[in-house]
Amino acid sequence: MLFENVMIVGTGLIGASLGLALKESQEVNKIIGYDNNIHSLQNALEINSFDLIGSISDLSKANLIIFATPVETTKKLLLENLKSINENTVVTDVGSTKEEIMNLFDSLNGGINFIGGHPLAGSEKSGPLNAKKDLFKNKPYILVRSKNCEQESFEKFKTLILKIGATPIILDAKIHDKILAVTSHLPQIVAFYLMKTLMDLNETDNTYLNLTGSGFKDTTRLAGSDAKMWIDIFKQNKDNIIESLTIFEKELKKFKRKLASDKYEKIKEELESIRSFKTRSEGKE
Repeated sequence: MLFENVMIVGTGLIGASLGLALKESQEVNKIIGYDNNIHSLQNALEINSFDLIGSISDLSKANLIIFATPVETTKKLLLENLKSINENTVVTDVGSTKEEIMNLFDSLNGGINFIGGHPLAGSEKSGPLNAKKDLFKNKPYILVRSKNCEQESFEKFKTLILKIGATPIILDAKIHDKILAVTSHLPQIVAFYLMKTLMDLNETDNTYLNLTGSGFKDTTRLAGSDAKMWIDIFKQNKDNIIESLTIFEKELKKFKRKLASDKYEKIKEELESIRSFKTRSEGKE
């Protein structure tokens, strides 16, 4: 057994799914769940994602603490409760930004084995009732080791990630945030503002809403995601997101110019190149 007592702070989709996955792994003895949202906490308990409801003071009882809260909330809770966490405890998060939280722990004088975590798994659906024990299976799980984290603790947690069926990928925090701005944060913004375009047009003509097909629905699926969580991510990764938006805007403007100039053959060549890249990236060639 890798960890005796685990505490999961935040019992939404990811926190509850981690609880279910950890139980399935049989590598933890007891899981304590905590959330300031009592409704979410009760739902997570009902689906058996943890063993008992705890309080924030129970951080001192755990030898593995997982913060599954929005990134700004995680930072706030950690700063407020650092003294409650015992030395040598493994502490991790699941946030979509890593540089800010890693800088926080790299500035501390040891004591806590912090590992920045980011499972590339999730859904536009939120809440513990949408949790799945196999949510992380065959999915990348990014790990960033803080400078004060002992190698033994890091390897132990990495083994746990393997046991829940995920694929650990060790990455630098700065590189993580730069890449995720393109591969995760930009698609989210596109989904939000494509839906905003429909919303604006629909104010004067609801035919737009009545004629949305599966393509539009697939493309805007992410627009149903939690706004609070994404505001926190936008705040912490602002510069990288602005850079990714600039690149995306440049590509859209190039397409617009070609379309306005009737350069259909050029557009066709570009679309075929994009399609080929997508096929290769998915391992279909």
